[in-house]
Amino acid sequence: MFNLDQSINEWRRQLLAAGIQTTALLEELESHLREDVERQVRSGLDGQQAFESAVRRMGRFDALKAEFAKAGGAGEVQLGKLLGIACAGIAGFFSLLAMQKLIVVHGAGPVARILGLAAAATTLLSWRYGHRLLPVIRQRHLRTAIGIACCGAGMAGVGLFLKLILPRLMEVPAGADIPVGTLLASFLWAWAVMAILAGMAYGLEKAASRQVRAAGS
Repeated sequence: MFNLDQSINEWRRQLLAAGIQTTALLEELESHLREDVERQVRSGLDGQQAFESAVRRMGRFDALKAEFAKAGGAGEVQLGKLLGIACAGIAGFFSLLAMQKLIVVHGAGPVARILGLAAAATTLLSWRYGHRLLPVIRQRHLRTAIGIACCGAGMAGVGLFLKLILPRLMEVPAGADIPVGTLLASFLWAWAVMAILAGMAYGLEKAASRQVRAAGS
């Protein structure tokens, strides 16, 4: 019995053997192939006929490789992945600055230091989160949109913290000391949330990349 997924995996292995090895290209080609198969099945062809017809429409492997090379497809940038790395890097930089002050400041208690250290560790390790737990999204444009949304939400969260939460934490009775340790620990966790969201943007791309490599091996 015809199995579409197995046939596509074999077709993708042939693409790899032909030299089309860039993840973005493989995903784009597979997406077009699946759409063509689904369209032909809806028009009345059975699965195998639709698959064979769609492959013929796609053309020879060497022709595909040449076409995408001319279009610059091999150098295509994964925007969601780059945004995730950039946002995580920004969060990590400011977290390190805040953590350094939290360690040396005299007004910070052990609880604030522990919470701050946990937030800093979460930020620095956020790029490793999620790719084993996040779903594999085949559509590159959808992954990019989700990545942009995650990074935007992270930056908006930090902005809201600075505008709404931080001023409230600094409201203390006259003559009282500002809780520096609490401020720094809260600041660290605001950046940690941004880093987690950035890690999701990166993780979606990595999950898709790992799935393609596994199918092609």
